[in-house]
Amino acid sequence: MFPELAAHIIDAIHVSDGEAVYITGGAHQQEFLEEIGIQVAKKGGQPFISAVSNDYQKRLLETCSVDQFKRTPKILKGALEAMDKYIVIEPYSDPSIKTSFREKLQARSEGMYPILQIIYSKPGKPWIYMGWATEGMAKMYDVPLDVLERLVIGGCNIDYKKLRADCEHVMSILDGARRVHVTDKHGTDFWLDIEGRRLNPDDATWSPEKEASGDVGGNLPAGEVFVAPVETHGEGTIYCPVTIDDLTRSVLIRGARLYFKDGMLVPEKCTAEEGQEVLRDTLSKFVEVDMQKYGAPNALKVAELGIGLNPVIDRSIGYILTDEKIGGSVHVAFGMSEGYGGAIMSNMHWDFVTAPSETVEVEYRDGSKKLLMKDGILQ
Repeated sequence: MFPELAAHIIDAIHVSDGEAVYITGGAHQQEFLEEIGIQVAKKGGQPFISAVSNDYQKRLLETCSVDQFKRTPKILKGALEAMDKYIVIEPYSDPSIKTSFREKLQARSEGMYPILQIIYSKPGKPWIYMGWATEGMAKMYDVPLDVLERLVIGGCNIDYKKLRADCEHVMSILDGARRVHVTDKHGTDFWLDIEGRRLNPDDATWSPEKEASGDVGGNLPAGEVFVAPVETHGEGTIYCPVTIDDLTRSVLIRGARLYFKDGMLVPEKCTAEEGQEVLRDTLSKFVEVDMQKYGAPNALKVAELGIGLNPVIDRSIGYILTDEKIGGSVHVAFGMSEGYGGAIMSNMHWDFVTAPSETVEVEYRDGSKKLLMKDGILQ
């Protein structure tokens, strides 16, 4: 299946003759990374592959000090400045190894600040982030491996023509909208202002129009339409059945209820049935980093409203890359929004995905309204 998956990546990022393409992932994916490199070369590109083992990454976390992690990696920075395009395959075969290193991961987030700027600040670099499925990941997300493979790999092998049509339908309803109101039976009830903001289809398809608009990044599996809302507006409650700690990407948080007002999360009003302490501590740590780097608590600012559309992905497990593509779900992210139509730079971008049963009402500038989704079904 590697050639077909690699072809999806090459099509989505549109490699051209002479372009330098940085390809990175875990050593357990070496064969797949090399297949991507070969297909880059077939397009006339210059592939560069970087891969290390899960064990090496764990030993590095054990060995390096907090101060070491705060330093920006010079070689990586130089390589990313030189590259034209960036491909990342989920790098950890067992992400749970990061659980015990919260302070060091916070420091690494600080050190990686210039790297984030290279990739995501304007004009940025075209990028693709693809998920993966391993026994270690399946254990961490508490699902059988075949289920994870169906969500990740099956979620990539879909009818892209149908996905593009669904994206176009959603965008046609959101076009010209002033406000979006989302509700469900689990207590989700919020509104966001998207007036004047760019609509982004995540359909794994490159186009000159996308690139010209600044839409240069995407995920595999694909399957959503997303927009960066107005950062100073919006209020309400989001119920998220399961998410994962955005600092370590290794601790599941269940039954989260997020409250935000004037476009800002209110951490002391954010709760969780399981993992509440981790939820609040992670928000606090990213606020600390953002205050140092940007002079404002940008991690708390609303960053994204997304509508899930992937026909294969049908259950949430905490793996945000797939959860946010669930058909019938909506997700709201906080933190970074620069790069796809927003104005916020942050070291955090944390998505909170609702249950797949949302009702979404769109209000236009003239006061008229239209139903985009009813109980998780597109209208």
